[in-house]
Amino acid sequence: MNTPDIQPPPPEAPLPEKLDLKTLFEALLRRPRDLVVRLAEPNHGATGRFALMAVISILLFGFVLGCFAKHEQLWAAPVKITAGLVFSGLICFPSLYIFSTLAGARVSISQLAACLAGALALAGLLLLGFAPAMWIFAESTDSLGFMGSLSIGAWIIAVVFALRFLKSVIFTTGGTQKGPLAIWSAVFLLVTLQMTTSLRPILGRSTLRLTQEKKFFLEHWGDTFGTSLPKEVAQSPEPEKSREAAPTNNGRNPFLEK
Repeated sequence: MNTPDIQPPPPEAPLPEKLDLKTLFEALLRRPRDLVVRLAEPNHGATGRFALMAVISILLFGFVLGCFAKHEQLWAAPVKITAGLVFSGLICFPSLYIFSTLAGARVSISQLAACLAGALALAGLLLLGFAPAMWIFAESTDSLGFMGSLSIGAWIIAVVFALRFLKSVIFTTGGTQKGPLAIWSAVFLLVTLQMTTSLRPILGRSTLRLTQEKKFFLEHWGDTFGTSLPKEVAQSPEPEKSREAAPTNNGRNPFLEK
């Protein structure tokens, strides 16, 4: 029996000259290598759009985490998570350029900056995909340990896919070694995990917006893993004035007295 020849899929059209948000989103998921090549060209305008995608996605994810403790965490958690991730990306970018060069990649600083912004945008979009499931648990449990483990697990999964994108950046631009990027990936992951402790509280509540106490993130996780959100008991104020104004007759009937 003759089997029909399987025709290869037609080649995809090159990315358009104008990279809008929809094009960038689809290229991150489906055509990372073509996106890296396009980002080497000038006037792509993708860096700012990637940064916008990352910030909006992480703000929304942080709002979902803020629903766990509510109150001030509805705005504090999104701000802290977004600021921590942006700061982590900024302080780790110089070492990313150095390790990319050591890996053999021929990538410019502007191209690498756009690719890092794209990796953070991809991580943010993945976190946004986890947000509905995270909201269910945020509204139905008060366990800090479980909610923290769920949040860290979602972040690690998002970082893995973001680092896969950076790996394609290195090898598309001529890199031949995996070791330097693996070292940078470990450093970046450790920095972001430490941010969860440096910017605490994120899930729980505190009278302080930021704590000055220094702790390693594993130590902090161990201290809070078995704890829960405190129960809020509404206490109505006692009517002290009404009690003071109430007459005391010591059991006497004033209508029977002369």
